[in-house]
Amino acid sequence: MDRDVNEIDEFMEDLTNLTDISDNLSSSDSEGRKEERQIKKSRLIPFYKTRKDILTYFCEEKLMRTFRFDRVSIEYITGTFQTVVGNVLRYSQASVSRSISGVSLALSLISHKHICFPANLNNLKIQFAEIARIPGIIGCIDGRHIRLQRPTMHEKAYVNHKNYHFINVQGICDANHKFLSVCATKSGSCHNSSILKCSTIGKKFEAGDFGTSIMLGDSGYANTLFLIIPYNEPTEAYKTRFNAAHKTTRCVIERAFGSLKKRFNVLHSEIRMKPVKASWITVACCVLHNVAIDLNMPLDDEWGTVNTDFEDESETTECEPRPERADAQKDSVLRRLGNEKRQLIAYNTFRRH
Repeated sequence: MDRDVNEIDEFMEDLTNLTDISDNLSSSDSEGRKEERQIKKSRLIPFYKTRKDILTYFCEEKLMRTFRFDRVSIEYITGTFQTVVGNVLRYSQASVSRSISGVSLALSLISHKHICFPANLNNLKIQFAEIARIPGIIGCIDGRHIRLQRPTMHEKAYVNHKNYHFINVQGICDANHKFLSVCATKSGSCHNSSILKCSTIGKKFEAGDFGTSIMLGDSGYANTLFLIIPYNEPTEAYKTRFNAAHKTTRCVIERAFGSLKKRFNVLHSEIRMKPVKASWITVACCVLHNVAIDLNMPLDDEWGTVNTDFEDESETTECEPRPERADAQKDSVLRRLGNEKRQLIAYNTFRRH
Protein backbone atom coordinates (compact mmCIF):
# COMPACT_ATOMS: atom_id res chain seq x y z
CA MET A 1 0.00 0.00 0.00
CA ASP A 2 2.79 2.41 0.89
CA ARG A 3 4.45 1.61 -2.40
CA ASP A 4 1.31 2.50 -4.35
CA VAL A 5 0.99 5.77 -2.47
CA ASN A 6 4.61 6.66 -3.21
CA GLU A 7 4.13 5.94 -6.93
CA ILE A 8 1.02 8.13 -7.02
CA ASP A 9 2.83 10.93 -5.21
CA GLU A 10 5.74 10.71 -7.63
CA PHE A 11 3.39 10.79 -10.60
CA MET A 12 1.54 13.82 -9.27
CA GLU A 13 4.83 15.55 -8.63
CA ASP A 14 5.97 14.88 -12.19
CA LEU A 15 2.65 16.15 -13.49
CA THR A 16 3.05 19.31 -11.48
CA ASN A 17 6.51 19.81 -12.90
CA LEU A 18 5.09 19.77 -16.42
CA THR A 19 1.94 21.84 -15.87
CA ASP A 20 3.02 24.39 -13.31
CA ILE A 21 4.03 27.11 -15.74
CA SER A 22 3.97 29.78 -13.09
CA ASP A 23 6.76 28.09 -11.22
CA ASN A 24 9.84 29.99 -12.36
CA LEU A 25 12.22 28.38 -9.98
CA SER A 26 12.76 31.24 -7.53
CA SER A 27 16.19 32.11 -6.26
CA SER A 28 15.46 30.27 -3.02
CA ASP A 29 15.38 26.92 -4.81
CA SER A 30 18.59 25.07 -4.48
CA GLU A 31 20.65 23.99 -7.46
CA GLY A 32 20.00 20.38 -6.52
CA ARG A 33 16.25 20.92 -6.69
CA LYS A 34 16.54 22.45 -10.17
CA GLU A 35 18.63 19.60 -11.43
CA GLU A 36 16.21 17.04 -9.99
CA ARG A 37 13.29 18.66 -11.74
CA GLN A 38 15.13 18.76 -15.04
CA ILE A 39 15.90 15.04 -14.80
CA LYS A 40 12.26 14.21 -14.09
CA LYS A 41 11.10 16.33 -17.00
CA SER A 42 13.53 14.61 -19.35
CA ARG A 43 12.09 11.24 -18.37
CA LEU A 44 8.67 12.27 -19.60
CA ILE A 45 9.82 13.28 -23.08
CA PRO A 46 8.13 10.94 -25.60
CA PHE A 47 10.49 8.35 -26.99
CA TYR A 48 9.74 9.15 -30.63
CA LYS A 49 11.24 12.63 -30.14
CA THR A 50 14.60 11.29 -29.07
CA ARG A 51 14.97 8.08 -31.07
CA LYS A 52 17.52 7.78 -33.83
CA ASP A 53 16.83 7.16 -37.50
CA ILE A 54 16.47 3.39 -37.80
CA LEU A 55 18.99 3.33 -40.65
CA THR A 56 21.73 4.31 -38.20
CA TYR A 57 21.34 0.96 -36.45
CA PHE A 58 22.60 -0.97 -39.48
CA CYS A 59 25.77 -1.12 -41.51
CA GLU A 60 25.41 -1.33 -45.28
CA GLU A 61 25.80 -5.12 -45.39
CA LYS A 62 23.25 -5.77 -42.64
CA LEU A 63 20.89 -3.24 -44.17
CA MET A 64 20.80 -5.26 -47.39
CA ARG A 65 20.30 -8.53 -45.53
CA THR A 66 17.53 -7.15 -43.33
CA PHE A 67 15.54 -5.02 -45.80
CA ARG A 68 16.79 -6.31 -49.21
CA PHE A 69 17.50 -2.70 -50.22
CA ASP A 70 20.41 -0.33 -49.72
CA ARG A 71 20.16 2.97 -47.88
CA VAL A 72 19.51 5.12 -50.95
CA SER A 73 16.76 2.79 -52.22
CA ILE A 74 15.00 2.73 -48.85
CA GLU A 75 14.93 6.51 -48.78
CA TYR A 76 13.54 6.49 -52.33
CA ILE A 77 10.76 4.05 -51.40
CA THR A 78 9.74 5.68 -48.12
CA GLY A 79 10.67 9.30 -48.59
CA THR A 80 11.84 9.60 -44.98
CA PHE A 81 12.32 6.29 -43.24
CA GLN A 82 10.28 6.83 -40.08
CA THR A 83 8.51 3.46 -40.11
CA VAL A 84 10.14 1.31 -37.45
CA VAL A 85 10.73 -2.39 -37.16
CA GLY A 86 9.47 -4.27 -34.13
CA ASN A 87 12.66 -6.15 -33.38
CA VAL A 88 14.63 -2.89 -33.19
CA LEU A 89 12.25 -0.66 -31.24
CA ARG A 90 10.53 -3.48 -29.31
CA TYR A 91 7.05 -2.90 -30.61
CA SER A 92 4.41 -5.48 -29.79
CA GLN A 93 3.47 -8.18 -32.29
CA ALA A 94 0.03 -6.60 -32.73
CA SER A 95 1.57 -3.22 -33.55
CA VAL A 96 3.93 -4.77 -36.08
CA SER A 97 1.03 -6.67 -37.66
CA ARG A 98 -0.99 -3.47 -38.04
CA SER A 99 2.01 -1.70 -39.55
CA ILE A 100 2.57 -4.50 -42.06
CA SER A 101 -1.09 -4.45 -43.08
CA GLY A 102 -1.11 -0.68 -43.46
CA VAL A 103 2.09 -0.49 -45.48
CA SER A 104 1.07 -3.44 -47.66
CA LEU A 105 -2.28 -1.83 -48.42
CA ALA A 106 -0.57 1.47 -49.26
CA LEU A 107 1.80 -0.26 -51.68
CA SER A 108 -1.08 -2.20 -53.22
CA LEU A 109 -2.97 1.03 -53.88
CA ILE A 110 -0.06 2.39 -55.93
CA SER A 111 0.73 -0.93 -57.63
CA HIS A 112 -0.67 0.33 -60.94
CA LYS A 113 2.27 2.73 -61.13
CA HIS A 114 4.88 -0.01 -60.82
CA ILE A 115 3.13 -3.14 -62.19
CA CYS A 116 1.92 -2.33 -65.70
CA PHE A 117 2.56 -2.87 -69.40
CA PRO A 118 4.60 -0.10 -71.07
CA ALA A 119 2.97 2.08 -73.67
CA ASN A 120 5.40 0.85 -76.34
CA LEU A 121 5.23 -2.95 -76.64
CA ASN A 122 7.94 -3.22 -79.27
CA ASN A 123 10.73 -3.30 -76.70
CA LEU A 124 9.06 -6.24 -74.97
CA LYS A 125 8.82 -8.13 -78.29
CA ILE A 126 12.47 -7.46 -79.10
CA GLN A 127 13.70 -8.59 -75.68
CA PHE A 128 11.68 -11.81 -75.79
CA ALA A 129 12.72 -12.55 -79.38
CA GLU A 130 16.36 -12.36 -78.33
CA ILE A 131 15.84 -15.32 -75.96
CA ALA A 132 14.76 -18.01 -78.41
CA ARG A 133 13.65 -16.26 -81.64
CA ILE A 134 9.88 -16.50 -81.09
CA PRO A 135 8.37 -13.22 -82.41
CA GLY A 136 5.45 -11.19 -81.08
CA ILE A 137 5.74 -12.06 -77.37
CA ILE A 138 5.00 -9.36 -74.79
CA GLY A 139 4.81 -11.50 -71.66
CA CYS A 140 4.94 -14.93 -70.05
CA ILE A 141 2.17 -16.01 -67.69
CA ASP A 142 1.94 -18.51 -64.85
CA GLY A 143 0.34 -19.02 -61.46
CA ARG A 144 1.99 -19.59 -58.10
CA HIS A 145 0.47 -20.76 -54.81
CA ILE A 146 1.16 -18.66 -51.72
CA ARG A 147 0.39 -20.50 -48.51
CA LEU A 148 -1.66 -18.85 -45.77
CA GLN A 149 -3.18 -19.83 -42.46
CA ARG A 150 -6.54 -21.55 -42.37
CA PRO A 151 -9.21 -18.92 -43.12
CA THR A 152 -12.36 -18.72 -41.03
CA MET A 153 -14.66 -18.08 -43.98
CA HIS A 154 -14.98 -20.14 -47.19
CA GLU A 155 -12.21 -22.41 -46.02
CA LYS A 156 -12.70 -25.13 -48.64
CA ALA A 157 -12.25 -22.64 -51.47
CA TYR A 158 -8.63 -22.05 -50.38
CA VAL A 159 -7.62 -25.72 -50.25
CA ASN A 160 -5.53 -26.86 -53.21
CA HIS A 161 -4.66 -30.34 -54.47
CA LYS A 162 -2.03 -30.71 -51.72
CA ASN A 163 -4.66 -30.08 -49.01
CA TYR A 164 -3.03 -26.83 -47.89
CA HIS A 165 -4.61 -23.39 -47.77
CA PHE A 166 -3.35 -21.10 -50.53
CA ILE A 167 -4.11 -18.12 -52.65
CA ASN A 168 -3.35 -18.63 -56.34
CA VAL A 169 -1.32 -15.68 -57.64
CA GLN A 170 -1.33 -15.02 -61.38
CA GLY A 171 1.70 -13.18 -62.72
CA ILE A 172 2.81 -11.91 -66.13
CA CYS A 173 6.40 -10.77 -66.50
CA ASP A 174 8.76 -9.36 -69.12
CA ALA A 175 12.11 -10.73 -70.25
CA ASN A 176 13.86 -9.02 -67.31
CA HIS A 177 11.71 -10.82 -64.69
CA LYS A 178 9.75 -7.66 -63.95
CA PHE A 179 6.05 -8.15 -63.29
CA LEU A 180 3.68 -6.53 -65.77
CA SER A 181 0.46 -7.81 -64.19
CA VAL A 182 -0.39 -9.49 -60.88
CA CYS A 183 -3.70 -10.90 -59.68
CA ALA A 184 -3.55 -12.11 -56.05
CA THR A 185 -7.22 -12.23 -55.09
CA LYS A 186 -8.13 -15.78 -56.10
CA SER A 187 -8.29 -18.78 -53.79
CA GLY A 188 -6.08 -21.84 -54.12
CA SER A 189 -8.84 -23.96 -55.66
CA CYS A 190 -9.13 -21.69 -58.71
CA HIS A 191 -7.50 -22.99 -61.90
CA ASN A 192 -4.97 -20.85 -63.72
CA SER A 193 -7.04 -20.65 -66.90
CA SER A 194 -10.11 -19.56 -64.93
CA ILE A 195 -8.17 -16.81 -63.21
CA LEU A 196 -6.92 -15.48 -66.55
CA LYS A 197 -10.40 -15.54 -68.06
CA CYS A 198 -11.91 -13.57 -65.18
CA SER A 199 -9.01 -11.17 -64.61
CA THR A 200 -8.88 -7.62 -65.91
CA ILE A 201 -5.79 -8.30 -67.98
CA GLY A 202 -7.41 -11.37 -69.53
CA LYS A 203 -10.42 -9.35 -70.59
CA LYS A 204 -8.13 -6.75 -72.15
CA PHE A 205 -6.41 -9.41 -74.22
CA GLU A 206 -9.80 -10.84 -75.22
CA ALA A 207 -10.94 -7.38 -76.32
CA GLY A 208 -7.85 -6.96 -78.51
CA ASP A 209 -6.32 -4.11 -76.53
CA PHE A 210 -2.85 -5.54 -77.21
CA GLY A 211 -3.40 -6.09 -80.92
CA THR A 212 -1.71 -9.18 -82.33
CA SER A 213 0.72 -9.53 -79.45
CA ILE A 214 0.89 -12.88 -77.71
CA MET A 215 1.83 -14.42 -74.37
CA LEU A 216 3.42 -17.77 -73.59
CA GLY A 217 1.93 -20.14 -71.03
CA ASP A 218 2.20 -23.76 -70.00
CA SER A 219 -0.22 -26.56 -70.79
CA GLY A 220 -2.43 -25.55 -67.88
CA TYR A 221 -3.87 -22.83 -70.10
CA ALA A 222 -6.01 -23.10 -73.21
CA ASN A 223 -4.59 -22.11 -76.57
CA THR A 224 -6.19 -18.83 -77.67
CA LEU A 225 -5.62 -15.98 -80.09
CA PHE A 226 -3.33 -14.26 -77.59
CA LEU A 227 -1.88 -17.20 -75.59
CA ILE A 228 0.37 -19.85 -77.14
CA ILE A 229 1.03 -23.11 -75.31
CA PRO A 230 3.46 -25.91 -76.27
CA TYR A 231 2.60 -28.94 -78.37
CA ASN A 232 1.27 -31.93 -76.47
CA GLU A 233 3.65 -34.88 -76.95
CA PRO A 234 5.16 -33.71 -80.24
CA THR A 235 6.61 -36.23 -82.69
CA GLU A 236 7.75 -33.99 -85.55
CA ALA A 237 11.20 -32.44 -85.22
CA TYR A 238 10.05 -28.87 -85.73
CA LYS A 239 7.41 -29.22 -83.01
CA THR A 240 10.01 -30.55 -80.60
CA ARG A 241 12.27 -27.65 -81.49
CA PHE A 242 9.46 -25.18 -80.96
CA ASN A 243 8.64 -26.67 -77.55
CA ALA A 244 12.28 -26.30 -76.51
CA ALA A 245 12.30 -22.64 -77.56
CA HIS A 246 8.91 -22.15 -75.88
CA LYS A 247 10.23 -23.56 -72.62
CA THR A 248 13.43 -21.52 -72.77
CA THR A 249 11.41 -18.34 -73.19
CA ARG A 250 8.71 -19.19 -70.68
CA CYS A 251 11.31 -19.87 -67.98
CA VAL A 252 11.46 -16.12 -67.30
CA ILE A 253 8.17 -16.27 -65.36
CA GLU A 254 9.48 -19.20 -63.31
CA ARG A 255 12.58 -17.20 -62.46
CA ALA A 256 10.52 -14.10 -61.73
CA PHE A 257 8.51 -15.93 -59.08
CA GLY A 258 11.68 -17.58 -57.80
CA SER A 259 13.42 -14.22 -57.41
CA LEU A 260 10.33 -12.78 -55.74
CA LYS A 261 10.25 -15.54 -53.11
CA LYS A 262 14.00 -15.35 -52.68
CA ARG A 263 13.89 -11.62 -52.03
CA PHE A 264 10.87 -11.80 -49.69
CA ASN A 265 11.00 -14.93 -47.57
CA VAL A 266 7.48 -14.40 -46.22
CA LEU A 267 6.19 -15.82 -49.51
CA HIS A 268 8.10 -19.05 -48.87
CA SER A 269 6.40 -19.78 -45.59
CA GLU A 270 2.85 -19.42 -44.34
CA ILE A 271 1.34 -15.94 -44.22
CA ARG A 272 -0.50 -15.87 -40.90
CA MET A 273 -3.13 -13.36 -41.91
CA LYS A 274 -6.54 -13.31 -43.52
CA PRO A 275 -6.68 -13.92 -47.28
CA VAL A 276 -7.36 -10.26 -48.03
CA LYS A 277 -4.27 -9.12 -46.12
CA ALA A 278 -2.24 -11.95 -47.64
CA SER A 279 -3.20 -10.55 -51.06
CA TRP A 280 -2.03 -7.08 -50.00
CA ILE A 281 1.30 -8.47 -48.84
CA THR A 282 1.81 -10.42 -52.06
CA VAL A 283 1.11 -7.43 -54.30
CA ALA A 284 3.28 -5.21 -52.08
CA CYS A 285 6.16 -7.67 -52.48
CA CYS A 286 5.69 -7.59 -56.26
CA VAL A 287 5.81 -3.79 -56.21
CA LEU A 288 9.05 -3.81 -54.21
CA HIS A 289 10.42 -6.54 -56.49
CA ASN A 290 9.91 -4.27 -59.53
CA VAL A 291 11.42 -1.32 -57.68
CA ALA A 292 14.44 -3.45 -56.81
CA ILE A 293 14.92 -4.34 -60.50
CA ASP A 294 14.59 -0.69 -61.54
CA LEU A 295 17.21 0.30 -58.93
CA ASN A 296 19.51 -2.63 -59.81
CA MET A 297 19.37 -4.14 -56.34
CA PRO A 298 21.45 -7.34 -56.11
CA LEU A 299 19.90 -10.70 -55.28
CA ASP A 300 22.22 -12.46 -52.85
CA ASP A 301 22.53 -16.23 -53.32
CA GLU A 302 22.88 -16.67 -49.55
CA TRP A 303 19.30 -15.51 -49.01
CA GLY A 304 18.09 -18.96 -50.03
CA THR A 305 15.88 -20.17 -52.85
CA VAL A 306 13.38 -22.96 -53.30
CA ASN A 307 14.55 -24.97 -56.32
CA THR A 308 11.03 -25.83 -57.43
CA ASP A 309 10.48 -22.22 -58.44
CA PHE A 310 12.98 -22.60 -61.25
CA GLU A 311 12.98 -24.71 -64.34
CA ASP A 312 16.01 -26.95 -64.80
CA GLU A 313 18.08 -24.99 -67.26
CA SER A 314 19.98 -28.11 -68.25
CA GLU A 315 16.80 -29.38 -69.91
CA THR A 316 16.41 -26.33 -72.12
CA THR A 317 17.85 -26.10 -75.58
CA GLU A 318 20.38 -23.49 -76.58
CA CYS A 319 19.04 -21.57 -79.57
CA GLU A 320 20.72 -19.39 -82.13
CA PRO A 321 20.51 -15.58 -81.89
CA ARG A 322 17.19 -14.16 -82.96
CA PRO A 323 16.69 -13.59 -86.70
CA GLU A 324 15.62 -10.44 -88.43
CA ARG A 325 12.18 -9.18 -87.50
CA ALA A 326 9.27 -11.12 -89.05
CA ASP A 327 7.33 -9.67 -91.93
CA ALA A 328 5.08 -6.88 -90.60
CA GLN A 329 2.24 -7.95 -92.87
CA LYS A 330 2.06 -11.34 -91.10
CA ASP A 331 1.08 -9.60 -87.83
CA SER A 332 -1.86 -7.83 -89.48
CA VAL A 333 -3.25 -11.14 -90.73
CA LEU A 334 -2.89 -13.21 -87.54
CA ARG A 335 -5.76 -11.56 -85.69
CA ARG A 336 -8.29 -12.67 -88.30
CA LEU A 337 -7.32 -16.32 -88.15
CA GLY A 338 -8.82 -19.03 -85.97
CA ASN A 339 -7.03 -20.52 -82.99
CA GLU A 340 -5.59 -23.53 -84.78
CA LYS A 341 -4.42 -21.57 -87.82
CA ARG A 342 -2.87 -18.91 -85.63
CA GLN A 343 -0.92 -21.46 -83.64
CA LEU A 344 0.21 -23.23 -86.81
CA ILE A 345 1.50 -20.00 -88.34
CA ALA A 346 3.39 -19.19 -85.15
CA TYR A 347 5.00 -22.61 -85.24
CA ASN A 348 5.80 -22.37 -88.96
CA THR A 349 7.32 -18.91 -88.52
CA PHE A 350 9.61 -20.32 -85.89
CA ARG A 351 10.31 -23.43 -88.03
CA ARG A 352 11.59 -21.41 -90.99
CA HIS A 353 14.15 -19.71 -88.75
